[in-house]
Amino acid sequence: MADALHAVIAADRAVYAHQIVQRLANDEKLIQTSENWERDKALPTPAQVLRLGSEAVQRKGAEFHYILRSLKPVNPRNAPQTPTEKAGLQAVAEHPDANYYAEESLGGRRYFTAVYADQAEVSSCVECHNQYKGAGTNDLKVGDVLGGIVVRVPLEF
Repeated sequence: MADALHAVIAADRAVYAHQIVQRLANDEKLIQTSENWERDKALPTPAQVLRLGSEAVQRKGAEFHYILRSLKPVNPRNAPQTPTEKAGLQAVAEHPDANYYAEESLGGRRYFTAVYADQAEVSSCVECHNQYKGAGTNDLKVGDVLGGIVVRVPLEF
């Protein structure tokens, strides 16, 4: 189930990065990296679109959850929040082709948690991440691991 959810999330993210963000990357007014993209009438970044989608799914009462996390986040709220997330992010950073799977308990509920490498899809992803000193690097390239997509599915319904 987690792999199927990830396949859809990753495909949507890749299409947005390739078909929207990269095409408009040269027009600074259309891409907004701050949280004020709505106010500024700019397009959200791929990371913001993923978060918005996740929040919309949660509002509809979905049992599963997904989130973008990074060991070197541009936005501090995307840092790992659990030991499982941290271990998973370290694992996919070292082996991007191998997903990380674990079980964890959160809020008294058991979850199957999967972490998938989130790699820079297009040059505009790299340019954005490289401009943030807090992200820990400025020499990223297309294909490099930026973090991970964490998918949680409850083990008990």
